[in-house]
Amino acid sequence: MSQVMQISAIDYCRPQKLHELEDSELQILPVSSYLLTDGTHHIISQYGDDTWRLEDARFPSNTPDSKKKLRFNTIPKQFVEAVKFALKHYDIKQRPSGGTIFKLFKSLKPFWNYLDNINVQSTSNITPMHCANYVHQCKQEVSKQTKKPLSKSYLIHRFSAIETLYHNLKATQWAFEHPWVESSAISLAGAHSQSKKTAKTQVIPDDELKKLINYCNKVLEQANELIQPQAEIELEREKLTEAINSQAGISTAITNHFLKPKGYSGLKEFSALYRDIPGAMAIIILTFSGIRIHELSAIQTDAYRVEDNKDEVYYWLKSHSSKTYEGYTEWLVPEIVIKAIEVQKAYVKPFQERLWQEQAERFAQDPHDSRGLKIENFKHHLFLTNSMKQGNQINPLSHSAFDKRLKDFGNALGLKGLTAHRFRRTFAVYVAQSAYGDLRYLKQHFKHWGMDMTLLYAANKSQDEELYDEIAVQIKSFKVARVEEFLDEDTIITGGLANKLISYRSNNEPVKTFDSRAAMAERISDTVHLRSTGHSWCTSDNSGCGGRSVIEGTACVDCDESIIEKKRHGEYFNGIYIQQLELRQIDDIGEAGKQRVERDIERCERVLKDLGMWDEVKDFVS
Repeated sequence: MSQVMQISAIDYCRPQKLHELEDSELQILPVSSYLLTDGTHHIISQYGDDTWRLEDARFPSNTPDSKKKLRFNTIPKQFVEAVKFALKHYDIKQRPSGGTIFKLFKSLKPFWNYLDNINVQSTSNITPMHCANYVHQCKQEVSKQTKKPLSKSYLIHRFSAIETLYHNLKATQWAFEHPWVESSAISLAGAHSQSKKTAKTQVIPDDELKKLINYCNKVLEQANELIQPQAEIELEREKLTEAINSQAGISTAITNHFLKPKGYSGLKEFSALYRDIPGAMAIIILTFSGIRIHELSAIQTDAYRVEDNKDEVYYWLKSHSSKTYEGYTEWLVPEIVIKAIEVQKAYVKPFQERLWQEQAERFAQDPHDSRGLKIENFKHHLFLTNSMKQGNQINPLSHSAFDKRLKDFGNALGLKGLTAHRFRRTFAVYVAQSAYGDLRYLKQHFKHWGMDMTLLYAANKSQDEELYDEIAVQIKSFKVARVEEFLDEDTIITGGLANKLISYRSNNEPVKTFDSRAAMAERISDTVHLRSTGHSWCTSDNSGCGGRSVIEGTACVDCDESIIEKKRHGEYFNGIYIQQLELRQIDDIGEAGKQRVERDIERCERVLKDLGMWDEVKDFVS
């Protein structure tokens, strides 16, 4: 077969029936290909190759090349032909992503090593007993990284891989009995699909996020003062290299001519700040958008669009998502994300220019140059890196490289365990808090997630639906947690609904109908309308006070549907009380004004006494 085809390898293989092909035909079957500039396709790997290199397009843009290759010389040779057949059959029938195929291949490796150790010479000799013993061995295995037994999810991957192998070798010379007829990978791993899922990803704590964003915002504000001098320094460095032989001499000259006049002690300090720009911009984008790390890596120069609705300006971040096959996707973001993108565009420009120059030079020599064609996939990306191990090549940042940079960035600020996947859940949690007015930090950036914005986001056909669902889950969780607090005897509350709740707490009968107080709270939360006014919780399911409490906060004290918590609202009423005492001393507020002041003082005193805060302010009264 020619190395150049008119269609892609995937399209060529789609109608093929592998079991009907002669071995000579099978060995030259194209496994992967890339598109040439003239519209034809060049074969990358064939079925008979020792290594299958899958197409870049089948992976997120931040996937390293090492995770796009299936190296068959790393498994016992007696299983190679069966593995190739199963993988290609699975690929044709299911059309999985490149990552799924790579994970399947990797998950099967321990199984092949186990079978080889017990002298099994073919997959056709695999028995349910072999599989049962392998399951037992896996459960006894300890992870080299964590020094703990393998996780349930890791075991599921291993056992599911065997099931996939079984299904794709049926009716072939490599077929074997079902590995576990009356069980499944999930059951054998000790997991159960019907069990309640809990979020394992840790939310970044408020104090850590505050420290992190404060620093990143500082970098954002001074970035332009770093980027322009950096360009000037690089030009000057070329000139100085011709006149000065030592690097130390060049650094001294740059420091004296460029940096000291701008307030920097030297090149080391300046370079450290400059290197922080991409990390800081990445953190700002992750924090305020909720996107995944591969979606961050795929952001390109035209990274956003602006929707001006006269009264409000909306910003939509654009990228490509591979996680759930959405492809082109948009996320609603605050303006700070757009500022970070503009800074990163300026920072990455020299990298892009080098990349474009390299591509032009390669295509001038060979229009089909593989590196030149690969560059086409990421030459407009905003997050690029200089790969020292690959001769200073410009490449997209891999997931592992991004995580290392984030970890190093956090460690420098004294924040341990900072990883990319924590930002998405943190975002969802903060949006949920914002929806209930309980955001103590970054509120100005999350306020765009009000009801109107939520509806706007939901109506966008290109939205990230999975993120929207995650936010809904967090909002639900936040509401359940608040109801559970209300039912807790240790939570100090007052307000019109407080007496009913306190009476409900002391009555054990309702609790007996549920497995736990948490279960009761979850059920009750479905029937309770709950929103925050900032100084109370409002449970009215209609217009209630008509919004009067927004401008008259003490009105909630007399409302039958309000709940006032000491922890969240006590300081508000303490402040209002002191303010009203000061207004009492003013003579020119009129009779109506005096009556309102006295009414508010009485309401605040009632709340402060109910919340056990009266002793803290009574001395101020006297």
